[in-house]
Amino acid sequence: MSAKGLVVVAFTVLSVLGSSCANNDGSPGSPGAGGSTGGDHGSGGGDASGGTTGTGGAAGGSTGTGGTTGTGGAKGGTTGTGGATGGTIGTGGATGGTTGTGGGTGGTIGATGGTTGAGGATGKGGGGGASTGSGGSATGGGAGGTTTGTGGVAGNGSGGAAAGTGGGGGLPTSSTTENTGADCPQPPAPPAFSALPSIANLPDPFLTIGGTRISKISDWRCRRAEISSQIQYWGTGPKGAPPAAANLNATFSGGKLTVTITQSGATLTLTSTITTPSGAGPFPLVIGMNTPTGSLPTSLFGGVATMTFDSTQLVPDGFNVTRGAGSYFTMYPDKNAGAMIEWAWGVSRLIDGLYATAGQNKIDLTRIAVTGCSYQGKMALYAGAFDERIALTIPEESGGGGEASWRFDATQTGTEDLEHAQGTAWYAANLAQFKNASAPKLPYDQHELVAMVAPRAILAVENTGIDYLGAQGESVSMRAAKEVYKALGIPDRLGYTQTQAPAHCSFPTSVQGPDVQAFVNKFLLNQASANTNIARDSYNTDLTKWVTWTTPTLQ
Repeated sequence: MSAKGLVVVAFTVLSVLGSSCANNDGSPGSPGAGGSTGGDHGSGGGDASGGTTGTGGAAGGSTGTGGTTGTGGAKGGTTGTGGATGGTIGTGGATGGTTGTGGGTGGTIGATGGTTGAGGATGKGGGGGASTGSGGSATGGGAGGTTTGTGGVAGNGSGGAAAGTGGGGGLPTSSTTENTGADCPQPPAPPAFSALPSIANLPDPFLTIGGTRISKISDWRCRRAEISSQIQYWGTGPKGAPPAAANLNATFSGGKLTVTITQSGATLTLTSTITTPSGAGPFPLVIGMNTPTGSLPTSLFGGVATMTFDSTQLVPDGFNVTRGAGSYFTMYPDKNAGAMIEWAWGVSRLIDGLYATAGQNKIDLTRIAVTGCSYQGKMALYAGAFDERIALTIPEESGGGGEASWRFDATQTGTEDLEHAQGTAWYAANLAQFKNASAPKLPYDQHELVAMVAPRAILAVENTGIDYLGAQGESVSMRAAKEVYKALGIPDRLGYTQTQAPAHCSFPTSVQGPDVQAFVNKFLLNQASANTNIARDSYNTDLTKWVTWTTPTLQ
């Protein structure tokens, strides 16, 4: 370890005595005690949218004028107006845009994005319009259509409100569905641990379990579902299925959201207070893990509503997790599951509650973000990866088990690797079979967890000042995941920002604040001109060893 690393480790040990951070005997911690705003315990372990709901026509059809200028073009559109399949005259039509909104290849990612994402076979609804910009944002950019293509304020489908910057042919920035791949074919049963092949490099995110590489943007939806199944089996344990509508009750009163789930003889209640800006709304929302905005300054979220996910409502002590304990496991008894996926399930149930009380809570459900730092940064990452209703994911200092590559960290010293991240039951019981020497046997790696967020937006905030966090491994993962975003034509929806922070979860606003603000502006506040092509990397890691596959041009 470097001299810097020795100093930092010594500082970290002194700063976290008495808190449950990870150590060399495998207790859960990641480095530090949470920082000044990093949570009660600190770390521990370890464009245009369009076609996402296929409802563009419905709103446009009411006026019969939707799609007058088309909806994005065959791949987002060179101008975002018209395009090869965007509807020649956009005459409204009675079918409500039955083929979805967005560009010729847009909208095919999500299960609800329309069958071809061609902007509506009859031009109905146009695919967006000025308020949602889901028909191609003048240049088919990443910011045009930052919501879900709801037909436009007047159903005139004129494309996005301003020029975008990322391409992407109408890919949604959020969905109305938690898991759009639920209808994809089930993958074969996983092999036994002893039969797993060794993959020295980062696994190819474009290579299906069946051995073929995807070639179309529309293939990503079910490839993502395959990755999800692998991560759930080996890495997190299964995420409980959404409860039936009859089993979930949500109320909103006095700013407080209450969600009660009753299932299999057990009852769980989750509560959270929502704070909204003044005005009628609807407002974008950030859900902070255990604090309203995680460890990020609230000043970065002007004009954004806030609410807190209280992880103790599911797991009383996040650093001393008893596998299989609590009402969640009465509802979902598979004890392969760890706390991270249980917490992700809890965030999803709060989002269910937001949808159920949409007429009262003043929240724009198409613009929801999650954030947190340290082990809460991991929470935010898993929540964002496993719920496609989340438009923006901002994990901060998430370390091993977050976005840092297990394979890369296994080659380093003093990081939160496979042998130091599993001191408590945060992850799948199956993950405990893997040690650093057997890391190449993992069927997946964390770059694929990050890639599960695609085509939605993610910004990783990383601290290079604490070796244990494995910021170089985070950089490797983010750069590899970026290839998925490039292949989808939306490179500006993935960013990473690294610098040396003064302490764990002590956010250096002057350096990284503008980076976070840009993502908030574009994906929460709908500011199309925000530049989110952010790759602030403190390392120059040669990826030749790690990325041995090529990035396809998906059609």
